[in-house]
Amino acid sequence: MNLRALQLFREIVHSGALNEAARRMNTSTSAASRLIVNLEEELGLRLFSRTHRRLELTDDGELFFRAIMHTLDGLDEIPVLAADIGRRTREWLSIVTAAPLANGLVSPALARLADEGCEFQCSVSVETRFDIESKVAARSYNLGLISLPVENASIALDTVPILKARTGVMLPRGHRLAGKDSISLADLASEPLIGLRPGQRWRDRADDLLGDAGLRPKYWIETNATPIVLSMVRNGLGMSVIDRVCAGILPENDPAVFRPLEEAHWITYVSLHPKGMRLQLSERFLDALAASVEDRCAADPALARDLVLL
Repeated sequence: MNLRALQLFREIVHSGALNEAARRMNTSTSAASRLIVNLEEELGLRLFSRTHRRLELTDDGELFFRAIMHTLDGLDEIPVLAADIGRRTREWLSIVTAAPLANGLVSPALARLADEGCEFQCSVSVETRFDIESKVAARSYNLGLISLPVENASIALDTVPILKARTGVMLPRGHRLAGKDSISLADLASEPLIGLRPGQRWRDRADDLLGDAGLRPKYWIETNATPIVLSMVRNGLGMSVIDRVCAGILPENDPAVFRPLEEAHWITYVSLHPKGMRLQLSERFLDALAASVEDRCAADPALARDLVLL
């Protein structure tokens, strides 16, 4: 099957126009039209309706697109993977993690490496939990950072504990509970919460904590990204159950504060590595991560209360 025809098919779906798709593929409109006609004949499917000026997917075309879009996206990654393999002989570090960890752990560690005079290049990517695990196992990245548990037990990975983070509540600085040193689960009984959508890791954790205490959480805002939750808390829209790593560094002038739960609950964070030999730079990065956490804890007793290196 003609891979270029499949790629053109995707471009037409994205752009909705044959001439625009042809331009993106650096080919003529007539050549693009022939590719699509040949693809339809080979598949035995009519992919597009040509009754309008813009090409529109038929029902068969839509089903076919849904079936192959992830495969085509994976093929697009082949040059990136090949380039990454070529760079492994040099000092190139590739890290995959979630957005809160990229901000709270990865950035300070990279800054420390740079301050130490370490010469390196680095890529930092944000993916879903499942993709973090599967792509590290496939050696698409040197290492991943994630909280336990690992979702897919069938994937072969080396897991190294890094630190524990205490669970607590992030809330606006002016909230009536912000003056407390710690917050009990009972304090949250009547509070409207901001959280992730059901099925996402931190939403499940918060629901389990409150459910075990006999409480039914009251969410009035749900979203699919932790940074959005933190932004909404900072804008005074409510509070959220979260851990100290995801809450990030909160300077004195930050509009939000973090208060640990009275009932001690901890989240363990780990580094993920593909099976086999590890890049030396990965180990230096993890050393720098630990050192940056130590420095920040030494300067902030509240942070030292909430983070424990392993």
